[in-house]
Amino acid sequence: MAEINTPEHGKKHASKTIARSLRVDMTPMVDLGFLLITFFIFTAVVSKPTVMNFILPAEGDPTNVPVTKTLTVLLDKANAVCYEGFLNDNPRIHAVDMTAGNIELRDIITAKQKALAAARISPDSMIVVIKPGEASNYGQLVAVLDEMTICNVKKHALGKMEEGDRNLLNHKP
Repeated sequence: MAEINTPEHGKKHASKTIARSLRVDMTPMVDLGFLLITFFIFTAVVSKPTVMNFILPAEGDPTNVPVTKTLTVLLDKANAVCYEGFLNDNPRIHAVDMTAGNIELRDIITAKQKALAAARISPDSMIVVIKPGEASNYGQLVAVLDEMTICNVKKHALGKMEEGDRNLLNHKP
């Protein structure tokens, strides 16, 4: 690592001081420096923040959607209500407990996808409308959006809660 170089000049004189040079081997220090630089570059690349892509529809006329392809999720403070089709057509209503995890919501989505596949309709054409209520929080919305990704739902949208939706949330099945 380090060595002391002493010149040899024959006889040593007692009255004269001999100049000694010190040479330090910097190789381990350079290796450590490169390891630290590599570590910081790697962690900076790995820890980039990720965002969830959410595309909002363009302004214009509403698009008509078949009743069989629609699933609506209403979010409340601790629970959710899902219904298939449209509210004015006496839909099948499912209550979901959001505090126990999202397994119930996932089961409803996969059952709807299987029903579409059994009817020879592409499960990718299913549309989920998510309507957060006033008492719901951001975590519930993110949990539902995560379920859309997990269940591979290609088409989902946020909607405003209407009066009929509020009545359905107040009088859960």
